[in-house]
Amino acid sequence: MTAGTSTAARRGRGRNAALDGFLPMLAKEFREFVRTWRIWLMAATFAFFALLDPLIARFAPEILATALGDGLVIQVPDPTYLDVAVQWSGDLAQLLMFVVLGLAAGSVAGEASSGTLVMPLTKPLSRRAFVLAKVTSTVAVSAVAVVLGTAVVSGSTLLLFEEVDLGPLWRSVGAWSVLALLLLAITMAASCAFSSTIAALGVGLGGYIVLGILGLWGPARSYTPAGLPEAVGTAASGGEVPLWPVLTGILAALVALVLALAIFRRREL
Repeated sequence: MTAGTSTAARRGRGRNAALDGFLPMLAKEFREFVRTWRIWLMAATFAFFALLDPLIARFAPEILATALGDGLVIQVPDPTYLDVAVQWSGDLAQLLMFVVLGLAAGSVAGEASSGTLVMPLTKPLSRRAFVLAKVTSTVAVSAVAVVLGTAVVSGSTLLLFEEVDLGPLWRSVGAWSVLALLLLAITMAASCAFSSTIAALGVGLGGYIVLGILGLWGPARSYTPAGLPEAVGTAASGGEVPLWPVLTGILAALVALVLALAIFRRREL
């Protein structure tokens, strides 16, 4: 074997070793999602709002009239399919985002606090594979929940309204997905750094607040991920999703993921 061949072989083994145990760990994560309360919490929360939001948007005038009674009359515009998109995107950006980040926050920090973090790593499982399996499973489960929830919202909108265009709804979900991916990666990095799920969740929510504050500045809103929160609402109202916040949001998510891997590689267990 030549020196060049030997070097290439060592590099190949190094790359494979870095991902040792990824698939078994990923399968384990999916099994835990199905067997524990996490999948049911996510499914119940997303299903509740997916079923409720179209009804609230469609019957908002009737609900308001019933709540106010006959003594006070407030004129509200007739509801449209865009109201459903705005309602759903608003719930995604608030409570449902909290659920997704909660799952990410507890992925590594939860095992650290419970004392089970060392156990998987005593097997032929690399630290990089461990983190990537956590990220992949959380992203996959969240994506399924969002797509199924949006599909339910789409079907209900078609039943409740006439002349429906589902484009704004799905574009807003697309913009939200980039925002969620970025915040999830930031939260995962914090989960790799801390042994407290609350602390990791606080970092993720803090990142959300920082994006909102930076979004008040025009250049940041136009060219950085700080424009993603506004892009979600803009798309739901029928507008276009700006390209630069999406591209920079994906790039920032990748940077945060690399940071998570670097933090966990140096972490003392």
